[in-house]
Amino acid sequence: MKRKKIVALAVSAMMVMSLLSGCGSSAAPAASTDQAPAAETKTEEAAPAAEAEADTQTTDSDEPVTLRFSWWGGDARHEATLAVIDAYQKLHPNVTIEPEYSSYDGYSEKKTTEFASGTAPDIFQIETGLGPEYYDKGVLYNLTEGGIDVSNFDANFLEMNGQFGSGSQYAMPTGQAGTALIVNKDLADAVGIDFSQQYNWDQFFEWGKMVRDYDKDCYLLSANTSYATAFIIRAWCRQMNGKPIIDADMNLNMTQEQFEECFTFIKRLYDEEVCAPAAYKAPFGDQDQEDPNWIAGKYVASIGYTSSADVLSAANSEIHYMAGNLPLRDGGKSDGWFNDCPQYIGVYAKSEHPKEAIDFLNFFYGPDAASILGTVRSVPPTVVAQEICAKEGTLNPLTKESVTVSMQYNGESDGGPTTGSEVTAILTDAYENVSYGTMSPAEAAEETVELLNDYIDTHK
Repeated sequence: MKRKKIVALAVSAMMVMSLLSGCGSSAAPAASTDQAPAAETKTEEAAPAAEAEADTQTTDSDEPVTLRFSWWGGDARHEATLAVIDAYQKLHPNVTIEPEYSSYDGYSEKKTTEFASGTAPDIFQIETGLGPEYYDKGVLYNLTEGGIDVSNFDANFLEMNGQFGSGSQYAMPTGQAGTALIVNKDLADAVGIDFSQQYNWDQFFEWGKMVRDYDKDCYLLSANTSYATAFIIRAWCRQMNGKPIIDADMNLNMTQEQFEECFTFIKRLYDEEVCAPAAYKAPFGDQDQEDPNWIAGKYVASIGYTSSADVLSAANSEIHYMAGNLPLRDGGKSDGWFNDCPQYIGVYAKSEHPKEAIDFLNFFYGPDAASILGTVRSVPPTVVAQEICAKEGTLNPLTKESVTVSMQYNGESDGGPTTGSEVTAILTDAYENVSYGTMSPAEAAEETVELLNDYIDTHK
């Protein structure tokens, strides 16, 4: 199995290199899982070249312009974003914005294909962990040079979110966010569980047994594979080593023994029924709010992000929810948990209408849009927007509470190679293999280290 996966990754890299050569452009290479040597052009050189080409194609302000805007999310986010688009189009009747929205499942894979073929939308939402990868691939337009309005943003927040060390803004953060445990306080109180206290990872097992003893239809944790992989595996390394799994210098900072320890913990979560069975959770993807058992109040807490707070709490208005504290490792080198942003929004480097796209983003981050968007992408990223939402009652109190909880920890983001698409796929496969019981923790650890070393060797 190991050899097959390694060969598969190599074949994938060859396919991507073929796509890149077929595109005939190094200015915006595909956001592939393996970077072809011929496409290793510095973003500082690639992006301005794409911008110069795009500027020559930008239409006059009174001529018809069509922009495509893609994002993922739940129904509340879709409805609010569509309303912002409608409001902008009324002010700019010559501009048509075609919405492309979906759930997150398959979203990043679709973007990789679109980048390879040069057909990506003009404006698109970006998973935070993939931001550095997209920047390195040169598919993001330099928003600073394009005239993005950052007057309402905190400069330090922008430096850490969307500049990727360049000094220019290549992606705009959609809000302030972090990891979250959204707790069904009614069930937690009934069982006798207090998520407002600080606790370690092993506490999950004691609490999980208490829940199963209380009601065999209930579980402590609602854990989908996508969110739980980040919540456990990536946080495990940050807490244990004070570093990401793979750092910016392409060093692997987690040993095979440490992976095995982490995977053994994951196996126990399922063996001891702390989490609902992985096979049961699979059909719902990362949309825990669509799980009938979450709606029915059968979980004490959902593993996720602060941006999920509003949709999770909206699933059952009869339940009282709270933001729970996050687990710490005894003797850990870092708290591990951090607060940054839930997503980015960027403009495609090969967009034919970058000026209009940036003008829309200026509206999207302005006061009129703030009152429409509320907290559908977590707590807004500017104080002005937060004040508007608070005044109009659209600042979800649970979302705000979950951000406050996240901000009390001192971890640092592991955005970079660790959160890129290929490493994420390796970690996700390992989580699935362990949670489904198709691999032992030792087997999964050995394969994971082997695949990560292969990844490092091809990206140094």
